[in-house]
Amino acid sequence: MKKIVSTKQTTYGYSRRHRAVEIASIVAVFGLLIAFGIRVGQTVDTPLGWVGLAITLLAAYIATDVISGVVHWAGDTIGHEQVPFLGPNFIRPFREHHTDQKDITRHDFIETNGNNCIVVLVPLLGAYFLSPRVGFGFFLAAFVAFTGLFVVATNQFHKWAHDDSPPWIARPLQRWGLILSPQHHDIHHAAPHDKHYCITVGWMNPILNGVRFFRAAEWLIARFRPTWLHIDERTRFAAARAAEAAHAVSVPSLAEHSTAR
Repeated sequence: MKKIVSTKQTTYGYSRRHRAVEIASIVAVFGLLIAFGIRVGQTVDTPLGWVGLAITLLAAYIATDVISGVVHWAGDTIGHEQVPFLGPNFIRPFREHHTDQKDITRHDFIETNGNNCIVVLVPLLGAYFLSPRVGFGFFLAAFVAFTGLFVVATNQFHKWAHDDSPPWIARPLQRWGLILSPQHHDIHHAAPHDKHYCITVGWMNPILNGVRFFRAAEWLIARFRPTWLHIDERTRFAAARAAEAAHAVSVPSLAEHSTAR
């Protein structure tokens, strides 16, 4: 019997099956985060414990900023859109985002946050069900849980940075530099899009730019797997700048030649 495949378009631009997985992952992730929050309230009962938890939260926020930068850089730089599974689901959205920055603002809550929930679900399950209730293991599990929370929040922060009218809660957080701000993220969207990849809050961008972290990663890939690199956009930008420079030099030369005659 021939299998019938529906060709009806969805309003969100991808399959209903993936949409269902996103919804299930969102429900599971938020359920786990609430359960972990209850466990934290039941477990931490000393001032020193709360200080340790605050330090863990800050470390997770910084780690998530770095993770967001590495993932963003990889989506922009490695592979091509025809790679099975990763191409259409991971690489293409990053590449298309440079040509239509506002597209992310048209995504609903599920499309914005579903994929990130899918990614963090298994680590959160491990953190909740396998971690001890005391000692270093508890704080390690808290680090994983906080990182999962911030990974989920990252795409929302990114969306707000592109939104002309973000919710009222986002505006002071952007202004105070506690989440990604439009002004900070604009630096990445200036051609050739080769810096400021971190999109949770952006605190780590000056540091990673300063140590040339991503250029070093690209050098390693170019040395061992050059076919993996996708820097066509950057190459076109460099060629255009070189052409502009050559034109700027040639115009005065023509003028001087005309004067001499």
